Amino acid sequence: MAYLSTVTLLWILIALTSPSTIYAQFRTLNIAVTHPISDEAKPGDIVSLTGKDGLLEPSVVVYDQKMFGAVVDSPAFVIRTLNTYPVARSGVAYINVTTLGGPIEIGDFITSSPIKGHAQKADNLGGYMLGIALSKFTEKDGQPFDYQKQKIAKGQIKVEVGIGPASPTLQKAAGGLFGTFKQLLSALIYNIKTSKQAEKIIRYIIAALVAVIVVWINFNAFGKNITKGIEAIGRNPLAKMSIESMIIVNVVLIALVSIGGIILSLAILSL
Repeated sequence: MAYLSTVTLLWILIALTSPSTIYAQFRTLNIAVTHPISDEAKPGDIVSLTGKDGLLEPSVVVYDQKMFGAVVDSPAFVIRTLNTYPVARSGVAYINVTTLGGPIEIGDFITSSPIKGHAQKADNLGGYMLGIALSKFTEKDGQPFDYQKQKIAKGQIKVEVGIGPASPTLQKAAGGLFGTFKQLLSALIYNIKTSKQAEKIIRYIIAALVAVIVVWINFNAFGKNITKGIEAIGRNPLAKMSIESMIIVNVVLIALVSIGGIILSLAILSL
């Protein structure tokens, strides 16, 4: 309460007594707080904790886990401790978006994108989300914009801000039992992609599979040939030289396949 100004307290009092009037006067319905923020950030931008000393900078990473909030220009309430743009971490806000992730429909999850400060439609439910779209946005709704030789559109939409993983309790995300399973699968795939530990485990599993395959090939192909060759020498002593040559060839093949498997396994582990 030490940071609340008299004006802020007045607005809170007005909100409690006449919420409909507040809704009509403000573009966003949230309580925002001023933070150290980059000069590059502008209203509507998503900002992340990527700078030094807690400086907020426009997000440039998809599904950014350091996503902190959205810059707003006219929040319903603001706790001002710095002379900077306020940042909202919840409530309804207008967010800068693009169609880089595809057209946005009402109810779609929105996340950060590689375009500085701008959001996009989330194409899976495994990463961090900014919130839920409350209005749609297509190529026809915004201004044309070129990104890496791709023609997209950019503009602003209203978003219910709620930073974190996608919530399975929301109707758009859940979609019944199948939708919940789909979300869990997406989250698992995302964690495997982003977790170095999981990646390391997968490499060990693949290397072990390579070793098993090499042993199987050696035993079922070359090993059986050697066994049959030894048996054939006893039955046909006159063909001893040719049979021994065949056995030597199979031994060499076993050695070559084993060395190749070892090299391949080490290469997988060193990736």
